Amino acid sequence: MELHQLRYLLAVADNRSFTAAAELCHVSQPTLSHQIKKLEEEVGEPLLQRRRKGAYLTPLGERVYRHAQDILKNVESVQQAAFSFSHNVQGLLKIGVIPTIAPYLLPGLLRLSQKRHPGINFQITEEPTEHLLASLGTGALDLAILSPPIANDHVQTQDLFEDEFLLALPKNHSLLKSRDISLRRLRELPMILMNDAHCLRGQTISFCHRSGFTPKVFIQSSQLDTVLAMVETGQGISLIPSMARKSFRHRKVIFRSLCPEKLSRKISLAWSKQVAPSRSFNAFIELCRTTGK
Repeated sequence: MELHQLRYLLAVADNRSFTAAAELCHVSQPTLSHQIKKLEEEVGEPLLQRRRKGAYLTPLGERVYRHAQDILKNVESVQQAAFSFSHNVQGLLKIGVIPTIAPYLLPGLLRLSQKRHPGINFQITEEPTEHLLASLGTGALDLAILSPPIANDHVQTQDLFEDEFLLALPKNHSLLKSRDISLRRLRELPMILMNDAHCLRGQTISFCHRSGFTPKVFIQSSQLDTVLAMVETGQGISLIPSMARKSFRHRKVIFRSLCPEKLSRKISLAWSKQVAPSRSFNAFIELCRTTGK
């Protein structure tokens, strides 16, 4: 049983004419008659009675007619839904973000997405990089926003922009008297860093190692606000991503760029190479690329 056979049946019944039905369905009359005959053979009884005044439904034909109406209405609803979905970006995106990016980047990014693509809904997860990569591998996440390096051959990445690392100092710190502050000048100072679960800590230590020293880590914390609270009270210094700066205006902390070499981290998108990208997936990636320029 084919959909076009049901359409032909309805057309004949509604118009009481094979000729008129063929014209409406844009097929020849022999073709339409042949298809209805095949339908009748399949159900085992005639569906139409051919009379001098036209074609009329048999009792079985009336039953099939009602079911055919419902079937074709449902098919039309599916087609309309598919058309709407394909022409309007919509769907659920499951996005994972590392905690040192999420509160500073996501609000503006999702607000922009809501304006451009109101049909996209989001499920947000905040986890360290290792957990996000594992979730990408299992399909629990569609996308992740994190900071390289990423040691995973099954993940594809797209760099978005560079985020500068700023030196965070208490307001009365002696280094503030200097016009330029190099990373080497921090070698003897106590540092307050994120704990091992966060890539921000590893990036800071890597910067220090490249400058020839191992930082003296005095305090470790899982929260960036706690790190800056400790800096504020003079217990040490820290390196903080620039994107977080506006969120900590309430802290009595001074932020300075390091000179002569500015330090930064990359902010990147990551997704599984096995993912089948949807329209919402592609639209959000393009939005991130545009925002990052």
